[in-house]
Amino acid sequence: MTLLALNEVSFQQSSTSNDLFKQLNFTVSAGECHCICGVTGIGKSTLLQLMAMPNDYEYQGQIIHSQDLRLGLVMQDPNVQLIRESIGAEVAFGLENLAYSPAKMLPLVEEALKAVGLDLPLETSVSHLSLGQKYRLMLAAQLVLSPNLIFIDEPWAQLDNAGVIELNHALKRLLDIGVSVVITEHHSEAFAGVINTRWLLESGRLHKQESLPLSSARTTSDLSHGSRGDCFDDVCLTATNYTDKTDPNTASNTHTNTGSNTDKICLTVFPLTIQFEDAEPLLQVNQTLYLNAGEVVGLFGENGCGKSSLLNQFVGIDDSNKADILMLGKTPKLGRFGKELGFLMQRPSRQLFELTVRQELEFSLKRYDLPLSSASEILKSLEITHLAELSPHKLSYGQQHLVALASVMCVKPKVLLLDDPFAGLDSQYFANVIDALTEFTRQGGAIIITSHRPVLEGMINKCWLVNNKQLHEKTCNHPSFACPNENLQLDDIQRVNL
Repeated sequence: MTLLALNEVSFQQSSTSNDLFKQLNFTVSAGECHCICGVTGIGKSTLLQLMAMPNDYEYQGQIIHSQDLRLGLVMQDPNVQLIRESIGAEVAFGLENLAYSPAKMLPLVEEALKAVGLDLPLETSVSHLSLGQKYRLMLAAQLVLSPNLIFIDEPWAQLDNAGVIELNHALKRLLDIGVSVVITEHHSEAFAGVINTRWLLESGRLHKQESLPLSSARTTSDLSHGSRGDCFDDVCLTATNYTDKTDPNTASNTHTNTGSNTDKICLTVFPLTIQFEDAEPLLQVNQTLYLNAGEVVGLFGENGCGKSSLLNQFVGIDDSNKADILMLGKTPKLGRFGKELGFLMQRPSRQLFELTVRQELEFSLKRYDLPLSSASEILKSLEITHLAELSPHKLSYGQQHLVALASVMCVKPKVLLLDDPFAGLDSQYFANVIDALTEFTRQGGAIIITSHRPVLEGMINKCWLVNNKQLHEKTCNHPSFACPNENLQLDDIQRVNL
């Protein structure tokens, strides 16, 4: 049975005179799983939204929905879909609108949350969730309504390894009962076991791709049957490129350091605990940590382990542990560090407010009386000059990440805090960002990068690994620390517990 069909569909965005889509033909039948791939900014998310809500767009051609279609959509940024205060209420919202009784709703809500691995009390505040946990929540809010077709926008970027495994299991169960799935994804290999057909969106057209080599490798669904906490256990991290820049004679476990090495220390983190009010501790740091000039530190851990919360404390957004943190020789306070500290949030849209990309970058430069030519330099470095006169609010999620990164890098800070900076990026933009960050460290800049999974083998000096609510520092140069790219083999995925 055909659930959805596109017949010769063309679509033109209001911000450009060129067609984003040209005479697309696409059909989804019951029990099929399609994956749409394509470079950052090519229109994958827009295509999902056009297919889901055709009445909201002006297009040419036909978009046909079956009378029996029950469609679910999980967008790349879950915050644009969240409407309730607690996770239980969020998942129950759709059922309430369908007049389900409370007695019937409760087991359905609990089952949906279990399916996506969000094992939290129903009264848990949505505001306390990480972005990855919010993505899981939106998956549950769609699954609870028993759709027969579900659109999922780039799940790999938002989910940790355990979440990818859980989603694979959930999708397999759905496909087995005839539910259809359309995924957009840069890392389609992570879902190779459930994908029937892979498409490349290129130059406004959909091109059917060769089948993935399922017979020669196992899929993520087969890789782990452990608990979520197992995903970062027993990671062997050995170093070939790590040198300890901290002089043991000048670095101590007290709140002061003396000696010539002090000028090289950009950040000192003394033992501290992060927790929300009236809640269990989220994250504990039991050792003194240092970030030195020219260093790159990887802060790794699963969804909801406290990575973003820790960065917020370094910046001063949350000052509950300010006495235990020294950033550039000062206790954290929002706005205190000026251009010396650059912070890329996990949601780039929260940092974008100007009318064009160029104005976005120039705002920061004008604020600190810096040459405006720096805007053109960083745009060229990241290969996004073609976005300069476009509105940052109409860009793709990945493009917004690039623009927000450019806006904090163009002022040439001393420290960069980058919260999951590679989400939404294809392999080419990933490489561009790495080149820019490498040059930044050559000039003496220090960087902390967070991610759901270990990445950047040759670049990171040390890892701050969060597991079981504890942060441990390890030296790192492990084979699993690799650049995610379109050619990632499933055997490689297995090695990183995907």
